[in-house]
Amino acid sequence: MKIKKIITTLAFATVVPTLVCSCAYRQDLNQGNYVEQDLVNQLYRGLNQDQVRYILGAPMLIDPYDETRWYYVCFKRKGWHDPEIQNLVLIFNNDILVDIAGDFKKPTTFNAGIGNAPKSNTPDFELPE
Repeated sequence: MKIKKIITTLAFATVVPTLVCSCAYRQDLNQGNYVEQDLVNQLYRGLNQDQVRYILGAPMLIDPYDETRWYYVCFKRKGWHDPEIQNLVLIFNNDILVDIAGDFKKPTTFNAGIGNAPKSNTPDFELPE
């Protein structure tokens, strides 16, 4: 009779934690900047920092020792899967975008510069004084 109780206790001790742990739910986690290739394709050499901020939003990190580099980091984890991390580094010279690095493809029109920039439908305006 004691052997049956010991076997039953050992069975529950090994089976119950396995059942409890296998049913755990882990919520999806998205952190950082939401950047897609469509947004990166809107960038081109010659944009100033305000225009880049308008397209991509504020960067996750501006290098405190070299303010000419902006880092956009996107961290996505779905459930128990390994996280997917994408980086985009923008390099400026005198507040003008000069290069792109990271996990996104550089647009084919990036080096076209300001002259071949897509035309905006928004008219230029000045703030009243």
